[in-house]
Amino acid sequence: MFLAFCCSINNSFGQTKNREISGTVSDASSGEILIGVSVLEVGTGNGTITNLKGYYKLSVSPNAILKFSYLGYGTIEKKVGAQSTMDITLEESRLELDEVVVVGYGTVKKRDLTGSVASVSAAKIQESPSLTAAQALQGKVPGVMVTNSNWTPGADPTVLIRGTRSINASNDPLYVVDGIPISIAPNMISPGDIESMEVLKDASATAIYGSRGANGVIIITTKKGKKGKIQLDYNGYYGFLTIQNKLELMNGAEYADYVRQSYRAAGKYSSNVPNMALDKTLPSFTSDDYTWQSIAMAYDEDGNYDRTKVRSSAEWWKYVEQTGMVTDHQLNVRGGGDNAQYSFSANYYKTDGIYKQQDYQRYSFRLNIDAQATNWLKLGGQSSFTQSLQHRGTSFQNKWTVNPLGRLYDDDGNLTQSTSGTDTQWWNPLQYLVDKAVVNPLTVNRFLGSYYAEVKLPLNGLRYRMNFGIDFHSKQDNSFYSSLANGGNVNQASKASAQTFGYTVENLLFYDKQIKNHSFGATLLQSVQRQTAESMNITGQDLPSDGLLYNDIGAANTITAYGSDRQQWSLASFMGRLNYNYKNRYYLTASLRYDGSSRLAEGHKWVSFPAFALAWRLNEESFLKNVRNLDNLKLRFGYGVTANTSISPYQTKGVLSQMYYNYGSTEVIGYAPSSFPDKSLTWEKTGQWNIGVDFSFFKSRLNGTIDAYMQNTDKLLLNRQLPVVSGYSAVLTNIGKTKNKGLEISLSTVNIQTKDFNWLTDFTYSTNKEEIVELYNGKEDDITNGWFIGQPVNTYYDYKKIGVWQNTEKDLEEIAKFNANGHTFAPGMIKIQDLNGDYKITSDKDRKILGHNNPSHIFSMSNILNYKDFDFTAVVYATVGGMLENGIRYNQQSYRNNNVKYNYWTPENPTNDFPTPNMLYDNMTYESALYYEKSDFLRIKTITLGYTLPKNLLFKGAISKCRFYATVENPFIFTKYTGVDPEGATTEVGSGYNRSYASPSTTSWLMGLSLSF
Repeated sequence: MFLAFCCSINNSFGQTKNREISGTVSDASSGEILIGVSVLEVGTGNGTITNLKGYYKLSVSPNAILKFSYLGYGTIEKKVGAQSTMDITLEESRLELDEVVVVGYGTVKKRDLTGSVASVSAAKIQESPSLTAAQALQGKVPGVMVTNSNWTPGADPTVLIRGTRSINASNDPLYVVDGIPISIAPNMISPGDIESMEVLKDASATAIYGSRGANGVIIITTKKGKKGKIQLDYNGYYGFLTIQNKLELMNGAEYADYVRQSYRAAGKYSSNVPNMALDKTLPSFTSDDYTWQSIAMAYDEDGNYDRTKVRSSAEWWKYVEQTGMVTDHQLNVRGGGDNAQYSFSANYYKTDGIYKQQDYQRYSFRLNIDAQATNWLKLGGQSSFTQSLQHRGTSFQNKWTVNPLGRLYDDDGNLTQSTSGTDTQWWNPLQYLVDKAVVNPLTVNRFLGSYYAEVKLPLNGLRYRMNFGIDFHSKQDNSFYSSLANGGNVNQASKASAQTFGYTVENLLFYDKQIKNHSFGATLLQSVQRQTAESMNITGQDLPSDGLLYNDIGAANTITAYGSDRQQWSLASFMGRLNYNYKNRYYLTASLRYDGSSRLAEGHKWVSFPAFALAWRLNEESFLKNVRNLDNLKLRFGYGVTANTSISPYQTKGVLSQMYYNYGSTEVIGYAPSSFPDKSLTWEKTGQWNIGVDFSFFKSRLNGTIDAYMQNTDKLLLNRQLPVVSGYSAVLTNIGKTKNKGLEISLSTVNIQTKDFNWLTDFTYSTNKEEIVELYNGKEDDITNGWFIGQPVNTYYDYKKIGVWQNTEKDLEEIAKFNANGHTFAPGMIKIQDLNGDYKITSDKDRKILGHNNPSHIFSMSNILNYKDFDFTAVVYATVGGMLENGIRYNQQSYRNNNVKYNYWTPENPTNDFPTPNMLYDNMTYESALYYEKSDFLRIKTITLGYTLPKNLLFKGAISKCRFYATVENPFIFTKYTGVDPEGATTEVGSGYNRSYASPSTTSWLMGLSLSF
């Protein structure tokens, strides 16, 4: 039906005979023939391409208009008229080099860039359906690592540009939205609202943002109005989420084998095969009659055991998982006249997770207006409001302990409290799904405003601009857990609210001047930014009614926690920048920024940030200008200094903490210093060198960028240890150094281009090596914190598992040597590498650096194919060289808790994968050695197939474009990582098993429609 709506009825009013038109197509400057030029009759599918002699021949209708297009040349249209021969010359096009790229406080043509800046267009952003702007960047810019923090609905990704520099301070990039720097990541901006995203990577590009540009800058430009008729665009999709990968838990039979082996390894189960009499002695089997019957039914009258008959009635995961849903709808209206243009957009996004009671929805609205009030005054701005609501439901990941031999419902169909007996480890997870047992919504509101006034001053080339930005962010975090969801304890409710208000005022003066072959551009800036954050929270237990939820916590019998906070910081800045180029061949950019931060100590608040960059377009030189097939070759070199003050305000003032004192039976509140202030605390500085080359060959059929960089960070904001007798354990001070170096490559190729078929490829690669150069003890390692000289910040240091002790003559001899030195090793236990060969495993001599968190290499590749009106896109993303701490608790209380399915050692299964379960150990000796795994993966990120209806099938004057598409997001991942997903694990080191039982990763199956009116 909809297709019929999009298509018009072609009426025939008689027939007129077609005739032939022919000719040649050549280069306008050189006269060379052009092979493979597309020749198309406008408004039809009738066309051809030029042959090896540049010749074309085509039968066309009367009054036909022909369109000639060829890669690297401007497209032209010619009316055929009465002629039968028409020779065409095409002018070489440099559109790619003439593309405008947004940089700090201005724009430049791509050909004039001197720093390391990557641009991502709206078309590239839309290649992969994304919730946030950060997710849309993944795999599109070398040197930028975007990682999904987890797979629950509404989860925000983390972004890291050119590795980790700081140890204690933030490594998050600065976001600039429509010219205004913001302090909280813009994760609520709809990707459909974005016109382009620029990533400023090297210090020569980021230094103009001073302290805020230390970790790179991401500039987001939203869609603006366009002069002309009103244009209405709609893009929407609907789809389903399915589980791609999850942890598989043991069923009843597997759990029973697991428990028996744990007792057998401890010498408390004397049979090598299941034995009914021995089973009756195991608490995990006899917690209640139903659990025992789940085991007993597997034995026949003669005591023979058939494990396939073990009953599994408490496989709770089958009841809490579901097929998720995702939908997104974006509507944009743009238009305007000569003096004013506008753009309005509305977006609705919703997803239901693959776990029940987990969902996320977002509404957003944006209005952009630009107006030429007079010939000397231009006004404009953008306002956006977004509200999101996330129902977080229950984290079922910590329910892996549940006994699967029990049951979820009793004989009357009511939910049991525990799947087996009264053990709280076996608490029935389905109770969390009871209506209002768990209610924990998170509501976030965000308003962003960016407004400007620009004045042309009497001096030609001189203009003044004032920017004013507002950033308001509020969060309401509520939760309620009934006794059903609180392990049988009394109900609990909490309420927390936080709001952040920030504003930015910038005064800018621009002067641009052209003197013959010399081009000058100067920028001066004065700005002030201030942010105030406030928060309150309260938690109570034992509310008189579950119906109160979190709405009347004051009625709780016990208030267990409460607090409030208010923080404010300010930043003042001055900046000057000079751009110069000679004959569009030699370029210089120099800048100096002077920042003052309220967060730092008196006398140390202000610091300057110098930067410069040079560029040389070699292809404009006489010795290369006539080189065939060379379109562009530019060398870049730059250096700059940035800094970091991303620490909490008042660090230099010292912090008081609340203390409780008892005077007899009276409890009073007092305050005592909890941190030692450093009165000389100042900026953490990074100096960065960057050398790059931009190139383009074969009429832009091959183009790309290569960058190499070196970053040196000193005066780290680092906690220095203090003698305990001082009353403080550490003080935040400026001490220590880190270093980063890396290589980035970006390539774009046009592999095939014909009239009907085009194939383009984009490829990115980046590698980065981090290392700590100095700490507070100079070049001495800090083993306690896991910081090592010459190694990355996030490094894993532990024992290395080299297998499992086997019941062989060789291993038994080795075990005896270790046990003679006090160990109690036995077959089936973890075998640890003895680094010094002394047959003693000690923490000071036998631990080693195993790996580091961030990958050493990141790859991505996008292939875009077009055949007539069909389009196909496939995106691949991969990382190599990283490690994750997969802290799944293998063997944890193996006599009691269920576990994931894994290959553990038994006498009949002498594997080296995992040790045997043993009920004598709640936690296995050297358990942490099991955690570390390589995080390498290759992911098929996106596959999209689309079809655009031909224009002659659309209602003329009503629909200008109609495209249908189907997308599968994250369909395949190839990895040896045994956890849920190497990308869904957090990027922090040391959080262990708290993150390893992660929400399953998902695959999205989408059907979409794009319309333009």
